[in-house]
Amino acid sequence: MERLIKIVKSLKLKTKLVYLLLLVGFGLVVVGLIGYVNIQNIKRNMDTLYFGSLLPLSELNSITSTYHNDLASSVYQWSNQLLSDEQASENIVQGLDRINTLWSSYLSHHKRPEEMAYVNYTEAQIQMIGNYFAQVRSLINDPDHSHPLSLMSMDENIQSIHSTLQQLIAYENDVAKYEHTILLAQYENALMQLILFLGVILVLVMGLAWMIFARIEVQQQQLIASSETLKHLNLKLEQASYTDSLTALFNRRYFNIVYEREFKRSLRANKPFIFMMLDIDFFKQYNDTYGHLQGDAALQAVAKVLKSTLQRPGDYPFRLGGEEFGIILTDTDCKTAQIIGEKVREGIENLKIEHKGSKILPTLSISIGGICVTPTVDMSEDALIHAADTNLYAAKERGRNQVMFSNKL
Repeated sequence: MERLIKIVKSLKLKTKLVYLLLLVGFGLVVVGLIGYVNIQNIKRNMDTLYFGSLLPLSELNSITSTYHNDLASSVYQWSNQLLSDEQASENIVQGLDRINTLWSSYLSHHKRPEEMAYVNYTEAQIQMIGNYFAQVRSLINDPDHSHPLSLMSMDENIQSIHSTLQQLIAYENDVAKYEHTILLAQYENALMQLILFLGVILVLVMGLAWMIFARIEVQQQQLIASSETLKHLNLKLEQASYTDSLTALFNRRYFNIVYEREFKRSLRANKPFIFMMLDIDFFKQYNDTYGHLQGDAALQAVAKVLKSTLQRPGDYPFRLGGEEFGIILTDTDCKTAQIIGEKVREGIENLKIEHKGSKILPTLSISIGGICVTPTVDMSEDALIHAADTNLYAAKERGRNQVMFSNKL
């Protein structure tokens, strides 16, 4: 059962570590998803910047449209008398201001060194065409119209600036495509780095967790082994503290514990409490005749008979000191207790251990005094011990090698 409990505890620890690994893995996956979403957002924003807004291209296209739809169209309408001098002049002023504003905005964007040649050339062309339309405005404002306006010359200038702007637009478009290609490469590189980073982190975390798990498991096994050893040593120490070293019976210390416990239990359950004291007859003479070593052997022989006779879980044999022994019987009646006492006496007599110093038999014998009563609240624990001792004395007075029992104090 204890082994099963240890296995269950070990499984609980493993389960907790598995949950830890799953939690770490889940956290890394969440981090990866967040990183992936952020990169996707960056990509989408950059796409919007280069291919959604296309601010530089939009400004250049607006400049081209202004030349065609505002300036050239106003001049054509004026030449066909569809616009007055004042209106045509105003349209030219507004168109040139719009072109200057758009061009200033275009110049405010970041420009690469290799791009500046296109930009400077286009700016010179814009200034030249601006001067040309300033002259056209002067001709329109001339009341005499002494200098005729050449529409062909205007078309050539418009076509020239249109061609220049288209080259710059094509360049900006190529740059945008190139930047987009670079962005995609960076995006793929960042994505691969993220995957590699998460993979390395995951492997490291899993490896570290596994090392910790293996170490904990080793320490747990060591702790279990140490606990088993300690439990075994504690058991031996406890047995040593409760056991008589010579006879291996319970000692006087444990007798005091069991006596008090079983007396109170009999009192609560209203059941008989049985205690017997037994003494080896003429043991001093036995020691004087055969020596103390042989006396110890006799005590061990008596202990073996007690153990072999008292085998129920509720039977407690004790060595109280010297040649004196005690017996506590639980969960039995007085008649059965007396029969058990007779079996113990007969068992010692049947050993046929020579005893030349005995005055009653040529062999070793014992005398037993017992008491069997149902405890009451006003009954003293010491009174039972005194009654058993009194019965033991009576057994000796009557000739020894006999059991003397009483059912009252």
